[in-house]
Amino acid sequence: MPGRPDPGGCATGRPPSALLAVLAVLAAALLGGCGGSSGTTAAESPSPPPGQGYRGAKGEQIEGEAATGQHLSGADCAALRRLAEAQVGHPLQLESKPAPPSSSCRLTAGGIAIGVYLDSGRSAHQRYLNRMVEQDQFGAPDPGRVTHPVPHVGEPAPGNQNASWVPNLGSLFATRGNRWLTVTYAADGVPGAQARARAAALARLGFRLTSH
Repeated sequence: MPGRPDPGGCATGRPPSALLAVLAVLAAALLGGCGGSSGTTAAESPSPPPGQGYRGAKGEQIEGEAATGQHLSGADCAALRRLAEAQVGHPLQLESKPAPPSSSCRLTAGGIAIGVYLDSGRSAHQRYLNRMVEQDQFGAPDPGRVTHPVPHVGEPAPGNQNASWVPNLGSLFATRGNRWLTVTYAADGVPGAQARARAAALARLGFRLTSH
C-alpha cells in the first residue's frame, strides 16, 4: 500500500496494557463467527445453487472457496505456546478450541494476552478481504487504525496485501488459500514494532502447522 507510514513507526497513543480489553472484544467477535442473528456461520449455510462462477452476497467465489477441515489442534496450540513463551520469557496459560471452522489458541499471563484464530470456513479468503477494506474505510486517516502490509506472512501478492497489521488493535490478519489467520498480541512493555514482528512469527508458524 504505497504512501502509508511504516507499521513499526505508527504511534498508537495506547499503552500495551490497554490493548487487553480491546483484544478481548476482538476475540469474542472472532469466535462468534460471521453468521447473522441466527448464529449460522458462512461455513454452515446451505449449499449454493449450481453454476459456474457463482458468487455470494459479498462477492465471494463460492465454488473456489469451499470450507475445509483445517484447524488449530491441541498439538498445534502447544507448538504456538512454545514459540510465544520463548518470545516473552516465561510460561503462558493455554486455552485451546480445536473445532473447525473457527479454531483458536489463547495464551495468557499477567499483562499478556495472545490469541491465534483460524477461520477455515467457506469463503474465508473473501471475508478477510472484506474485513480489511472495512478497516481502512472506518479507520482512515488515523495511521493507527488502518491496515499496514506485512511481508513474508500471507500468500504472496502485490503489495503484500494478504497480510495486514492494525497497530491500535495489536492484531495481524493474514490469509493463505482459504485459511484466514488472525494473531492478536498484547504484552506490557513490548513496543508496537516488536509486537508486530512476534505476531508475524506466530502467524507463519500457524500457517505451517495447518498446511496439511
